[in-house]
Amino acid sequence: MKASTRFRRLWGAPIVLGVLTCFGLLAALLGVGFWHFLAWAALSIPLVVGVWFWAFPRQ
Repeated sequence: MKASTRFRRLWGAPIVLGVLTCFGLLAALLGVGFWHFLAWAALSIPLVVGVWFWAFPRQ
């Protein structure tokens, strides 16, 4: 397995969740109107992922 593939498999999801969180926080702080909906959506995705892996842990 190539190094880039291993890196993407290990860090891909945490990086995406971090980018979504940063986008959501900035959209909530700086945006008005539709941006608040985007912030709500972007911040709910990491929350849903966390609850999913808490409720259904891997065996």
